[in-house]
Amino acid sequence: MRNRRKALGTLRRACLAGALIVLTATSVLGRYTLTKIEESVITAWLAQHPEYRRATVRDCECDEELRAIRTGYGGLWKAVPDYNPYKVSGDFHGDGVDDIAVVVLDTRRHGDAFALVILNGPFSAEPKAAFMKTGLDMKQQGLFYGPPRPKPYRLVLGRFEADGTMLVPSGKTYRLE
Repeated sequence: MRNRRKALGTLRRACLAGALIVLTATSVLGRYTLTKIEESVITAWLAQHPEYRRATVRDCECDEELRAIRTGYGGLWKAVPDYNPYKVSGDFHGDGVDDIAVVVLDTRRHGDAFALVILNGPFSAEPKAAFMKTGLDMKQQGLFYGPPRPKPYRLVLGRFEADGTMLVPSGKTYRLE
């Protein structure tokens, strides 16, 4: 019985260590498919803010642009098969820990109801937004992070095939540039 408890304790510590590695590992490139932990962080944030819902690909109204990004632009830009215009993970803050950016919709508003939310890692059970910009029109727009843009990589918000607006780290938050 004692050996079994000891083995379970070792297994629990190993699982916790694995989860911490996932939480602190950084992405040189943006990931548009969030990890289970990142998804649970977004779910927890939305539970604290029931007036918002996740923006979906359908809300984007950008099928043609999505197809082009996911299959590549004739050799100029590599394909990003998992591209999602409204969620991305990467080290936006430059502190060595992945952060999450998501676009949500305010269910109480009509028109310009989109909002950008950035959550800096490491994440807690009750996540707090490091940055939030409301009143956006994000139809036919998306989030972009990583190559082929130049380093240092910055989170960019904007129309497809356009320069967009950069979000630059500023203390523990961000500023639009």
